[in-house]
Formats: sequence, structure tokens, C-alpha cells
Amino acid sequence: MNKNRLETLSDGVFAIVMTLLVIEIVVPELHFASDRELWEALSHLGPLFVGYFVSFAVLAMFWIAHNFFYGAFTKNVNRVLVLLNILYLSFVALIPFSAHLLGEYSTSRLAIFLYGLNVFIIGILAWIVLRYALNSKEIDTDHLSRRLLVQAQIRSALTPACTVLGMLAVWINIPLALFLYTFPIAFNIIPGLLDRLERLLGLNFD
Repeated sequence: MNKNRLETLSDGVFAIVMTLLVIEIVVPELHFASDRELWEALSHLGPLFVGYFVSFAVLAMFWIAHNFFYGAFTKNVNRVLVLLNILYLSFVALIPFSAHLLGEYSTSRLAIFLYGLNVFIIGILAWIVLRYALNSKEIDTDHLSRRLLVQAQIRSALTPACTVLGMLAVWINIPLALFLYTFPIAFNIIPGLLDRLERLLGLNFD
């Protein structure tokens, strides 16, 4: 199977999905509106913008992890890995729907739970892909250092773990749930954060 074609397909899906997020935010139609009326109308779009920025950051996190996995982690792919990746992309493509649901019903615990469920499924599929690559004799990962392997597994497990906690927390405290949904983003976007945490906790990934 051709790894480059799989990467191209994945990049295309991510690009389209990230673009679709903003399409859900529609400019208010006001005829001869004053500045105050326009401001009031725009203020009602606040939850939609929250859903947009949260979802864009979540997608950026998944794309960075995906890019690392296929760019540096694996040297080749097989049919199983391709099928797992396609399944993964099918749930990535659902993010604009769940993000719009989150924005339209920002105080609904069910809407926030379903958004978390979407993120959780993507996260758990990414973890399954990683575990499969590590355990498959057909996928070449021998070039990777132990530190890189440990960090990749921590990052991969962090998203589904935090999202599950957020899905439980949503029935108690909505802001806490949203915080847990977005907490793993920092470990995938901020360079060296996991290294600093390792030193802080006195761990050794080597």
C-alpha cells in the first residue's frame, strides 16, 4: 500500500473539515440595523465561535499527531492500517456537525456529551492505530528510540482518557468538561512540554 497516497487523503480530509467549521457560522441578516442591533446579533454567535475555536484546536492536535505518526513514526503501511485510518477519518469528518451542535446548544449537557463522544472515538482510534503499528510485524518502527515510543504512547492515551473524564464531568460541571476535552491539546502543540513534565516529575523515558 502507498503511504504517500494515504497521507494525501488524510491531509485533504483534515483541510476540508477545518474549513467546514467556519461555514456553520452564518452572518446575521439584518436590514438597516444600527450598530447596537448588529452587536447584539453578533453576540448571539458567541457559543458558535467557542465551538469553532475549540474544534479547530482539537483538529489541529489530531492533525499534528497524525502527521507525526505517518511522517516519522512508520516507514510503511498495510491494508489494515489503511482501513483503520479511513475509519478514523470518518469520525474526523463528523467534527463540524458535533461542533455546530456544541455551539447551538452550548448549555445542553447532552450536546456537550455527544461532542466529547466524537472526540473520544477519534482519540481511541488513533490509539488503536498506534498500538497496531507497534505490535504488527508488517509495520517498520524499529528506527524509533524508546523515548519517542514512550512519549507517543502517552500523548495517544491522554486524549481518550481526558475525554472520558470530561464526558463524566459534563453531568456535574460543564466548564470542567470542556477543560478536560481541550487539556491534551497542549501536549501535542507546545514543543517540549512533555519533556518538561518528565523532568518535573523526576521520570525517565529513556
